Amino acid sequence: MKKQLAMFSGKTLGKLSRMLGHQGTTLPGVVALKMDPRILQKFAKQITQFIFITGTNGKTTTSNLLTHLLRSAGLKIINNAEGANMITGITACFINQAPLFGKLKYDYAVLEVDEATMPVILKQVSPKMIIVTNFFRDQLDRYGEIDMLIKDLEKSIHPMDTKLILNADDPFVFRLNALDKSKTFYGLHKGAYPFGNYGTSESKYCSLCGDEIQYDHIHFNQLGIYHCACGFKRPTPHYEIESIHSTPLTFTLQNETYHTKMTGAYNAYNALAAIACAKELGVEPAYIRESLQSYHTENGRMQLFYHKGYPYILNLNKNPSGTNAALTEILLTDYQKQIVFVINDFIADGLDVSWIWDVDFECLQRVDMTRIICSGSRAADIALRLKYAGIDESRIIIEPAIQAAIQTACKFPMPTYLLPTYTALEQVKNELNRSVNQAYEASSL
Repeated sequence: MKKQLAMFSGKTLGKLSRMLGHQGTTLPGVVALKMDPRILQKFAKQITQFIFITGTNGKTTTSNLLTHLLRSAGLKIINNAEGANMITGITACFINQAPLFGKLKYDYAVLEVDEATMPVILKQVSPKMIIVTNFFRDQLDRYGEIDMLIKDLEKSIHPMDTKLILNADDPFVFRLNALDKSKTFYGLHKGAYPFGNYGTSESKYCSLCGDEIQYDHIHFNQLGIYHCACGFKRPTPHYEIESIHSTPLTFTLQNETYHTKMTGAYNAYNALAAIACAKELGVEPAYIRESLQSYHTENGRMQLFYHKGYPYILNLNKNPSGTNAALTEILLTDYQKQIVFVINDFIADGLDVSWIWDVDFECLQRVDMTRIICSGSRAADIALRLKYAGIDESRIIIEPAIQAAIQTACKFPMPTYLLPTYTALEQVKNELNRSVNQAYEASSL
């Protein structure tokens, strides 16, 4: 009865929240957990298996892509597709899908889980598999340093009977190899793609002996082919991409070519993690290749819009490594283009925005970078950083209001890249949808 009352309250307030124009992705969970703190554990008994995806970058794309692959194979999947990955959002996902009376009927729950939330979730749910994408500095005010984050994660996984799907190219992720668990590794071949080299600003020292890690090859940031004299070294991946074509994303894996509608070479890691997990679960390769080609994103991760015939690409932007990877993709072209940075500093974004000083904005000193629009609560901060990067001030526009920033970008139709932080993502997407629709309606008159 306690569970049903918590579910009813959560469902009711969630519906009211959506009627008022909000997403309602966490409120049902907030309410239900207050009334029944163990409700997630009770839901877990109704699901055959759980798969968790955690790490700094790529959780949402990997989670949604894996869900798509498994559904294409005929499995029933529950998934927190909106990206609400803390315990309140995950609980809300179950609240929204569960009947008030009766049971959930799903084969798998495929859930992205916030890195800091993993120890909390693992106290209530024991997953069949855990995919770990990467670890980068992100929201230091909330997560703290990466070393502590990994230690907490390692401690929470230790008692679990679970299988790990690990990114072999990240020395931080490989530290989880010390756990006595079944493991599958995935990664990119040394010559898979010419990523921009921004140096190794994260994992410079060996976690075993403290000496500096040596790299035979760096993909980007600390991801690459590494080793240490003490024996700590990148494992041979069970799944390794041999070559990548960026737009649209196409890659070769185990002598098979995979085609997608996604863009961005770094999405190869997300696709590979999903493929590795699906194959480990026994999904037929033919299903994987076919369903991968039909997947498209609508969650603001390399989401493509068109305005007056020009591409407007939206992508979440939240830390130095992700921003540098996005800038690499943007600068592969030499035609005239513009960027909209929307930097907020609310709790979900991280109150500390000093990370913008670790981004290689100096690479934007190019004649094809027509203008850079700075928006959000920290618009002035990103504009200042760009000035220190040597960007011509005449190309920098400060427009704190998000709606006005999108309207400005649409006044000058050209290839446009929109890089908002987490709390700005939905508003940017909505404003962009509205502007694109208005442009379409006006052109059809």
